[in-house]
Amino acid sequence: MAEYVIAQYLRFSLDDSKSDSMSIENQRTIVSKYIETLDIPDAQIMEFVDNGYSGTNFERPAVQQLLELVREGKVHCIIVKDFSRFGRNAIESGYFIERVFPLFRTRFISVTDNYDSSDYEGDTGGMEVAFKFLINEQYSRDLSIKIKSAKRARALRGEYIIKNCVFGYKKVGKSLVVDEPAAQTVRLIFDMAAQGDSFADIAARLYADKHLTPKQYKKRKQNASVDVLSCIWAKPVILGILSNEQYIGTYVSGKNKSAEIGSGRTVRADESEWIKIPDHHQAIISKTVFEAVRGMVNKRETNHSAKQASAKQRKKRNEKPLKGKVFCGYCGYMMKLVSTALHCKHTTVAPDADCYQLKMPVCRLETIVMQCIHEKARAIINGAGVLTPHPENLSGYGDRVSVIEDETRSLYERLILGEISTDDYKAAKTALDAKRSRAKQDKAIFISDSAKKTVIESLQQIAEDALKKKELSQQLVDALIDKIHVYPGDQIEITWKLPEFDSIGTEGKAYVKNSESA
Repeated sequence: MAEYVIAQYLRFSLDDSKSDSMSIENQRTIVSKYIETLDIPDAQIMEFVDNGYSGTNFERPAVQQLLELVREGKVHCIIVKDFSRFGRNAIESGYFIERVFPLFRTRFISVTDNYDSSDYEGDTGGMEVAFKFLINEQYSRDLSIKIKSAKRARALRGEYIIKNCVFGYKKVGKSLVVDEPAAQTVRLIFDMAAQGDSFADIAARLYADKHLTPKQYKKRKQNASVDVLSCIWAKPVILGILSNEQYIGTYVSGKNKSAEIGSGRTVRADESEWIKIPDHHQAIISKTVFEAVRGMVNKRETNHSAKQASAKQRKKRNEKPLKGKVFCGYCGYMMKLVSTALHCKHTTVAPDADCYQLKMPVCRLETIVMQCIHEKARAIINGAGVLTPHPENLSGYGDRVSVIEDETRSLYERLILGEISTDDYKAAKTALDAKRSRAKQDKAIFISDSAKKTVIESLQQIAEDALKKKELSQQLVDALIDKIHVYPGDQIEITWKLPEFDSIGTEGKAYVKNSESA
């Protein structure tokens, strides 16, 4: 690495899309020309770019990478086009520029703001800099609100602004056009539902006729060479299609909204906030058929909910400790309890699937799992997982780290006061950093071993209790088991919840038990 490293940081967000002056290329040109004016021979130039990230927070990959290099003392100067490129949050941006960068002796330059931290040794840049940060932060909030308002206005005009079209349509310009291959699948679903066919009947027909699910259809359109695609339709997907008003030509927008300014996370909006425009695009399903099907579906779902509530009460009386823990080893879907056995219901309509009609009697599964737990328990009781005692307690390790940090601060003060040279400071600080790293590592090992010791002691108690029991209990399952995958031939694969428990008695994260050897 060169003796002097200059980092040019560039950021462009969707909020800046209407301003050419904010483009990455424009920023790069301005910063590069400024670097040419600096009299720093043989400097190494590093570039960090966050394209498409908001400046309201520092959850950006490139800026995090840059800050990590600053902490390691590997960046001597940071140059940005203006303050807003580095960040629009006044408090966080000010903290880095006024506190962090001076601590690591990193120079910060904002070209168009005519700011160079080397001109403010011992100062923060004054009220002018503070006001610029506050203005940038307020600008970002105002711009976010304006963009939301503009999008809502476009939605109210019926302009299709959502990236992903509903299954059955494709976007052409600002309009929705029927995507005929997918539309045929939608019509088939509505026709069968109108005739009173169940969701299982519809799913079976879709699988038999090899109709791709919406997710798989999109994957095929993106890459026509993809061969292995699923035609297994889940009930929620079919139900979602049967309840979507867009199939009768109604434009629907605004179902989701941003959780907060600058955040990419969205939350579901109340239906009263949705935008609905009737007769917006060509309908795939007539309103008469749609209303009739929706009425039938609602009635069926109401009856189903009542049956589920009744079945739930029956299941409560015979609650099994492995509930929610058992999954199909092939398709990965949770297995459903039917009578006294767990079944893979996902491939009910797929006779050619590896897990078709896969089931496992609950009693048999509990017996195998209990035998696996007994083997683990015996290994624990026999002394597995004993840890070497440490010479110090936690406070002792903490005191060592505190002393080294005090020495580091004292060393820095001596440098500022001119008592030692920069070379002596660097040499002494390198030694202290290594010493602190070792002390922190020792402390981390102590904390980890202490935690392991606590876990092992707890596991030993669980093991003693487990060996006394002949049947599986909820307590054992909740404490030890994360998931169980079931395969044909009564084979199971257990993923243990605690890594410490997993490492005792057997190797690896999974344990396979065959019923024939049980």
